[in-house]
Amino acid sequence: MRYVRKLIPVEPYEIDALESWFSDLSAEGLHLYAANTFFATFEEKEEKRMIYRMEAKLDGLPDRPADKEKESHKEKGWEFVTELGKYFFIYAAEEGTADYFDDPTEESKCYQTYAKKERFWNSPLFLYCFYGVLVAAFVIGEILSLRHKTAYDWVHDMELPFDTLPMILFSLFPGQRLAGMQRLQKSLAEGNPHPQDGDWMDTRLRWKHRLHYMGYIGLLASFFFPLLPWAFTFSDKPIAELKHPLPMVSLAELENDPDFYFVETYYQRDNGSKEEWWEREANRAYSEPSIGAPMDISFNQAGRIDGKLDASGEPYESVLWIDYKELSSFVSPREYLEEYFQLPWHSGENYTVLTDTPFDYAVLKERGDATELYLVSGQKILELTYYYGDVDLTEHYDLYEKVLQQEYKR
Repeated sequence: MRYVRKLIPVEPYEIDALESWFSDLSAEGLHLYAANTFFATFEEKEEKRMIYRMEAKLDGLPDRPADKEKESHKEKGWEFVTELGKYFFIYAAEEGTADYFDDPTEESKCYQTYAKKERFWNSPLFLYCFYGVLVAAFVIGEILSLRHKTAYDWVHDMELPFDTLPMILFSLFPGQRLAGMQRLQKSLAEGNPHPQDGDWMDTRLRWKHRLHYMGYIGLLASFFFPLLPWAFTFSDKPIAELKHPLPMVSLAELENDPDFYFVETYYQRDNGSKEEWWEREANRAYSEPSIGAPMDISFNQAGRIDGKLDASGEPYESVLWIDYKELSSFVSPREYLEEYFQLPWHSGENYTVLTDTPFDYAVLKERGDATELYLVSGQKILELTYYYGDVDLTEHYDLYEKVLQQEYKR
């Protein structure tokens, strides 16, 4: 005995179309054996056309029809075949040996009295109202939240706006099945006839069914949607492995010393004693793009000059961190920097706004063994943090201009 499994072509509440599908396959020798809302299993037998009858289950009815009900249907020529999930009982009969009830009101007697009562919370209208209120509340809440976002938040917040809205909207597609079942039960309870003349190949019905499963796929995809920005981030990546040119300001050009050479590691001092220094890799890149800063990349360089000592008497070593950002059009670079300098870890630090520069906005800040220079040109921000060396960053504006004038791929 051989069994064949096929996907259900239409929604389960389209009983006219499903009954027609079962009948067409029986004429090809595939007789229904079991079914659920995903697929149906058929048993290969002789090619004999059967007609099928689907009866909707209601809450409170047993999983299988009672023996008395089976006998009642059998007297009319119907044999119980299987159930379709939690929704239907399915009966079958040889073509010409049974028929639907002639009187639609007789069929409606198979359904409990409470199914005929109009209940708002059991109606499709309630489902649509519920989703409408849910979407409206979410959109209003999100808009209010966005209004309080600062420039700094836009640049450093990895959360996408309206990131859960796709999940709400996609959940509406599977919800259509519930609405369809409610409409069917109401129609049956009112005694409306459902003859076996549905076209299961109808394009509209097929697409309605596809949309149901597209909704589930969309729900799954929308679960990962908030994580999308993280797909474009990376950290501690060797510069040599990056495919696109970097907004490079060469540490060698800043030092301008023939004895300077690059190194792969340097000592991070953190203003501590020499015993607390720790070795760190150079030529590493990091990136955390966001809605407010679609391009945000930082990288470091380190080098030494043989035979030269720094101010503390240690062998001369310098480190340059470059942080390059291209901000979205709705984010002000100047506002971003002003908010950035107000953060708690910058409290008490002094910075100077430089006026005689070729940039839209320039800020110099000195702290401990580091000098920081922030330059703005249009929507671009170039931040240089220079450690341990004795270079004056304000003497190399031509190098910075060249970097800010170029376009870089994200």
